[in-house]
Formats: sequence, C-alpha cells, structure tokens
Amino acid sequence: MRIKKEWQIFSVFLGLFALLTRPVAGANDASRLATIESLVDFHTFVIDNSRFLWTIDKYFYQGHFYSDKPPILSIYGSFFYAFLKAIGISFDKNLMLANLLIVVLVVGVATAIGMIYLYKTLVLLEVEKTWIDVILIIAGTGTLLLPYSTVFSNHVVSGSLLIAGFYYLLRVKESITHSLLSGLLITLAGSIDVVAFIFLPFLAVTFFNKPLKSKIVFSLACALVLIIYLQLNLYTSGSLRPPSMNKSLWEYPGSVFDSTTLSGLAYHSNFPALLNYAFHMIIGHRGLISYTPVLVFSIWGFVKIYQNKDFKYRQEYLLIFLASSAYVLMYILRSNNYSGYSYGVRWYANLMFLLCLPLAQIRNDIKNSKQLRTAFIIVSCLSIFISFVGVNHPFVAVDEQHPSSFFNALVYTFKPIDTQIYGNNQAMQLSFSHSLLFALKQLRVILIAALAGLSCYLLVNRVKQFIANRPVVEG
Repeated sequence: MRIKKEWQIFSVFLGLFALLTRPVAGANDASRLATIESLVDFHTFVIDNSRFLWTIDKYFYQGHFYSDKPPILSIYGSFFYAFLKAIGISFDKNLMLANLLIVVLVVGVATAIGMIYLYKTLVLLEVEKTWIDVILIIAGTGTLLLPYSTVFSNHVVSGSLLIAGFYYLLRVKESITHSLLSGLLITLAGSIDVVAFIFLPFLAVTFFNKPLKSKIVFSLACALVLIIYLQLNLYTSGSLRPPSMNKSLWEYPGSVFDSTTLSGLAYHSNFPALLNYAFHMIIGHRGLISYTPVLVFSIWGFVKIYQNKDFKYRQEYLLIFLASSAYVLMYILRSNNYSGYSYGVRWYANLMFLLCLPLAQIRNDIKNSKQLRTAFIIVSCLSIFISFVGVNHPFVAVDEQHPSSFFNALVYTFKPIDTQIYGNNQAMQLSFSHSLLFALKQLRVILIAALAGLSCYLLVNRVKQFIANRPVVEG
C-alpha cells in the first residue's frame, strides 16, 4: 500500500528532529518547562516550586515568579506532560527523557506539520514535484528550523502556524472555513511569539477585496484568539502588555534584565551602534543571510514575483515580504542582544517557512542555466552545513571576544562536557562520567555530520532529477 506523501513528509522530518533533539534544557527551554511543571503538578502559573526556577527568563508579580514566555504554548505542552506523567515518565523520575519527549511532541511535531503545509502550499501553486522536494530539503535541513526544532523553541511553532495560516489564506475564496482557519492560525502564531502579530495587519489586507462574510469570519477568529491572549496576560501580570515588555516586572533582586536589555524595550546608544547591530543582524556575525545563505535566492524569487504582474498570488507574496521585513526591522530597532545565547538569531526561525516559498519562482532559471544551478547547489549545501552545525549547540555562548555563534558551536564539538550543566542546579545534573559524556557527544557529532552529508546528497539528486525531467522515486 502506498503511503500518502503528507505522511511521508511528516514521518521523515519528525524522525529527523526526534533523532537530534537535545535531552537537556537551557534557560530559554527551562522557562517554558517551569510553567508546564507548575500547571500539571501545582495547578498554577506561578513557578516558585518548579525545579526550573533557576531560569533567568522569569519575572516577579505580586510576590511570585512567572515565566516570561507567552503561556499558550506552555498550556499546550502541559497536556503532553500530564499524559507522560500518567504513564510514569516525569521530571522527578526521568528528567532527560521527559524533557526530550515534550520537545519532540510539542516542537518536533509542530515543525513536521509545518513541512506538510509548506508542501501543500507548493502543490496549490502547481510547482513540479521534484522541485517541491528540493524546497522541502532546504527548508527542513538548511534553515534555522532544524536547530530550533531540537529544543523547546516557540519560534518554529509560530512559524508552522504562519505557513498553515497562509495556506488557508490562499484558499479563502473556496470556503468560509478557510477564512476561519486563517484568522485563528495567524493570530495564534502571534500569541505564541508576540512579534509575529506583525503579520496580522499585513495579511489582513488581502481581505479588502474578499466577500463581507469572509471579512467578518476572519475578524471574529482573530478577535477570539486575541481576547484569550490578552486575558492570560492580565491574569499572569496584571497588564494587557506582554510581560516580556513590561519593565516593572523585572525590577527584582537578581534580575539580569531591565529596560536596556529587554527585547521590545531595548534601544541603541547612537546611530553608528544601530548600524553595526543591523549589519550583524543581516549579514554579519549573527545575520539572517549569514546563517541561511540560500535566502539570497529567495530574495531573487520575491523580485521575480514583483516583476510578474500576472502571478495569481502576487499580492499575498509581496505582503509576506513586507511583513517579514517589518519583523526583522522591529528586532533591529528594539533589541540589542542578537537573541542572547543562541545560534544565529533564533527569532528568525519564525520566518523560514514563508521565506522558502519564493524558491519556487526560480526553478526555470535554475533549469536553464548551468552556472546558476551550480551556484544554487553550492549555496544550498552551505546552508545545510551551517544548519547542522547549529544542531550541535543551538544555545551557544557568545561574547565580545567570540561573537560568532557559528564558530563557537563548531569549537564546542571538541570541548569536554561538564556533568553539571548549570551551577549547583540539581535539575540539570547528569549522572554520567565526563569521559562517557564526551564519547556520546562525539557519536552525536558523527551522526550530525552523516545526516548533513545525506541531506546534501538528496538535494543534489533531486536537482538533477528536476533538470532531467525524470519522475521522482517515492519513499
């Protein structure tokens, strides 16, 4: 019996993410895990009694600590932890296994579903099957989606919701249900990653020429999710403002954040400092293009769409470009820490699905030019290599002496592992010897290198099949 293509995509990418998922948590992951543990074990959003209270990503409100992460994703994750605990897998008994399974079930599954919606969108656009495979390989193994699908990151989940919402947006004329789903998914993406709300007004523009019923349903769907999001903010922080942007919540002893470091409130001391930050956010030490160079071809795809006034979805694509540009600009203007100790800029993982879509528009140019095809293959394989280096250490330390997270993650391969990850914190203490951990680490590096090589091989193979117009062998 032939397996449906969507299930093949889901299985392959979920298997990849699960195989590479890290069983230990950093401060970013731990902030969400603290809420999950508190909801299941103590039935509260207060994280005072959580083993993950050590995280720095927490604020203080009415005498208690709370995670600064939007709570909707943690609420969703708590259902999975409740199930795991019911079958005997808990943070008390199986910390690393419980963490690994939660990441796979919440983040890995979400990204795999996002890959399905990327596929469905490309099919809707009538892209050739072999070129769809090329784009899927690039998106799943050659962008920031890969490293941040192996940790508890909200950005890839939000990105999956955006591509799903965009898919239904393209099909709004077919059914009123698609208006409902589009509004729910796009707004939910913002509720999980607050800056993703910036996509909402841009994509809502497409409803100006839609039937009144579609406008009403889309607006009601957006309003429903927004009300839930704002009510959760009010309940957990006493304000409709996102807690991560409310400086009064961070004025407690030991807090490492204030108005000068909180993303959304931060600023730059002068214009040259802003220009330097913008440079490194785009093409420098932590840049969008530096860590996903294949996006150069995506930009070219957007240019071709702009020039092609006969393209059916030209308006929707241009709105994606404008919203993505506004997203990047927002972080350049209102942040100053390159997303902290992260590989590249983890905030950009949100954009990867949407920014891979324009690669469909350059397929004929790739087919007709050998030089261009060679350049595309080289740049795509470079993107894959960079992405897999990020899998080695998604939350890598950076400083002024070592500002490149790429080189830091690469060097991390040869460093010994500390059996106690975070100071005296028992929650992250590993019960293995240094030598065994180092051996396991090297085996993981070998696995990562092998998968990177396999991904490059499959990419080249699919490009050759596309050029030769040969049918792809399923499976």
